[in-house]
Amino acid sequence: MTVPAQPELCLGTVQFGMAYGIAGRAEAMDDGEARSILEAAHAAGIRRLDTAPGYGNIEERLGALCNGLDFRIITKIPALPPESGETDAAAFVTASLERSRAHLGSSLCGILFHGPHDLEGPLGTAAWAAAAGWCADQDLPLGTSIYGPEQLATLSGQYDIAMAQLPGNALDQRLAAFPHRFEGIEITLRSIFLQGLLLMDRDAAVARLPAATPALDRWHDWCEEQGLDPLDAAVALAKGLPGVTFCTVGVDSVSHLEQIARAWAGAAPKAAPDLAVTAAEIIDPRAWSLAK
Repeated sequence: MTVPAQPELCLGTVQFGMAYGIAGRAEAMDDGEARSILEAAHAAGIRRLDTAPGYGNIEERLGALCNGLDFRIITKIPALPPESGETDAAAFVTASLERSRAHLGSSLCGILFHGPHDLEGPLGTAAWAAAAGWCADQDLPLGTSIYGPEQLATLSGQYDIAMAQLPGNALDQRLAAFPHRFEGIEITLRSIFLQGLLLMDRDAAVARLPAATPALDRWHDWCEEQGLDPLDAAVALAKGLPGVTFCTVGVDSVSHLEQIARAWAGAAPKAAPDLAVTAAEIIDPRAWSLAK
């Protein structure tokens, strides 16, 4: 696969289908607003979308919403039902993929397992085999969404992963420790704004996540030293992480999309390793409730 010289933007659709993010809106979008954002994204040159059956009902709406817009769409295989056996797991995977194809049609360009847990568990081999067979028949690449490069290092030794989606941002720079290991895997970065935390006012961000106070202080001080607002700074640092093909961003309005697209177009890649932290209670939103 051809890797661009710099990452390209990918528009996430989780905000279209459900409330999401520490700084996000509290409701899903109606079709009119979602269509307006898709049109603005297309006009800005974005051609990749990310969706999933787990994002409310947006996967089933997305095909119609994209009518006339030549997007390519990545979707995901939901978590396996509890207490599945190998036969049940394979049937579940195949049925999920058939529904996604029906929803997205020829716009579908790749499949990810929604998380690594099923692949790490006892049904991983059966689930992967079912998905890989289906994807081979459809000529689609297969991979997984994961929580960090360490997991990708392990799973890529077990499965023929063609695509991976993982977090990375100004505070979470773990990917920089793995610059050469993932050759041949299309890497999509997510959470480049850390669910909006990096874009919030310093005091508001600290109030939302007190455990991150020192890291957020360093972040805002660095932005001021660089003469960059947080949006431009976050984009520049995401662009500077190694081996990335796409960066997925979520938006909640046309103006938000246009701000990000302008920042993306104007940002040169930067590195700031001193901003990196490894504490899960800061860089992993799953742990935030424990960190307050």
